Amino acid sequence: MLRRPAATLLTMLALVASSSVAAAQEGAPIDDPLPQLTPDRVYALDAVFERILQEFAIPGLAVGIVDNGQPVYMRGFGVRDQGTDQPVNAHTLFHVASLTRTFTAAAIMQLAEHGQLALTDSIADSPITVTQLLTRDDAAFDALAGIIESASQEKYSQYLQTRVLNAAGLQESTFEVPLVDNNVAWPHVGKLFVRRAPRYPWDEKTLPSAGLSASVADLTRWAALHVNRDPALLSPASYDAMFKHQRDGERANTAMALGWQLEHHGSEWLPSLAAKRRGFSALLTLYPSQQRAIVVVANGETLPGKEIRGIIESILAGESYLSPKPSLLMRSDFRWAFGGLLAMSLLLIAVSMHRRRRPV
Repeated sequence: MLRRPAATLLTMLALVASSSVAAAQEGAPIDDPLPQLTPDRVYALDAVFERILQEFAIPGLAVGIVDNGQPVYMRGFGVRDQGTDQPVNAHTLFHVASLTRTFTAAAIMQLAEHGQLALTDSIADSPITVTQLLTRDDAAFDALAGIIESASQEKYSQYLQTRVLNAAGLQESTFEVPLVDNNVAWPHVGKLFVRRAPRYPWDEKTLPSAGLSASVADLTRWAALHVNRDPALLSPASYDAMFKHQRDGERANTAMALGWQLEHHGSEWLPSLAAKRRGFSALLTLYPSQQRAIVVVANGETLPGKEIRGIIESILAGESYLSPKPSLLMRSDFRWAFGGLLAMSLLLIAVSMHRRRRPV
């Protein structure tokens, strides 16, 4: 449950939080200040994310929140690479896996607006339409690269960079392989023992479905564009069409829109996507009626994304919440005990083998 510290301690923490709220997006441009959340909410958010980072063995985590149409919280926690002291901040690039689909969908909607393609167009003389590709799996999404290139006469990555990322004001995100020496989070795999992955998950063939690397600062701005239906990206009619129910989802209380999944949440259907891919996890949920959005990205595979989302909802509403708890196998004390037992077992085996090899 959310526990409030003693009054004197809360006052001290509130003063500290108040002084740091304006810098909630580390390294943010001076002319791009964040509206302030109340200090107690900033403190509650910071505290719970630090705890989750440790309990779920997540190397690095970044969170962004849009409220009333404005980014109000963009923070990073943990490290970009396990074993280093380089911190994650709001501008650290993460591989965002299937969240990329929302960018590809925006490109298709732009081309449809300009009359360069129609959502009802069939693909290669088949009965499959552009709309159907936008509601299918990653393999179907990757086929959209050729459609975008044919309609725009530009390479997929070039069109997305100039007409989508730049139009949306996203200056940090890229469809290129990010330079590791820059502010980039490295993937980490495993749940019981988290380890550094051997390579960054970039593949030119899967750019439309999972090729984007983005900062939480950019993803938060991207979410704000959508909940505000900003004409810098798409027309109001295109937003309406993109979020329209197209077919039922494979799981209960889900449906598919164009590039987005719809999730039945309370009395609403929320555009939302959760993604995991080779050492990264991400979650993006829009609340159009509240002009709210929540973005969570991590360079690990143990992210409890929907639980984090629920905590954020509770904190913003001033309600109590229950922190998510890792499974027994993921608990740090269990990992340490298991690791110690394994090390001891290996030592005993080595000693036993050494004794057997000794001459009589």
